[in-house]
Amino acid sequence: MTAAPPAETIRCPRCERPVAPDQDWCLDCGAAARTRLVPTPNWRLPVLVLAVVVVLAGAGLAVAFVALTDDSSSPPSTATSAPAVATEPTAAPPPTTPPTTPTATTPTVPTATTPAQTATTPATTDKQP
Repeated sequence: MTAAPPAETIRCPRCERPVAPDQDWCLDCGAAARTRLVPTPNWRLPVLVLAVVVVLAGAGLAVAFVALTDDSSSPPSTATSAPAVATEPTAAPPPTTPPTTPTATTPTVPTATTPAQTATTPATTDKQP
């Protein structure tokens, strides 16, 4: 016959073995016999809230960065204007295709001009027919 445990002993909540009055833990399975274990806190809600805050802050920073670096608007115009500069007309660029038949050219002799006329008249170039 099995001897019954003394009255002051309790049973282990996990394995139902007797636990002595001076024991806090079961010696067979290691479960807490007299200590109340608090379940771990639920971390899903705080992690979810933190993730939403991080995403919203990142979106706000992205919008601010795009707004600050937007170069599509034209710069403000200034009230001052640059002085007018007289420009001389430029000669037409030479033709890109060479003539198919060679032609004889007559040299042109430049005419003597005064220094005042050189600032306003375009430079003469040899023209080919």
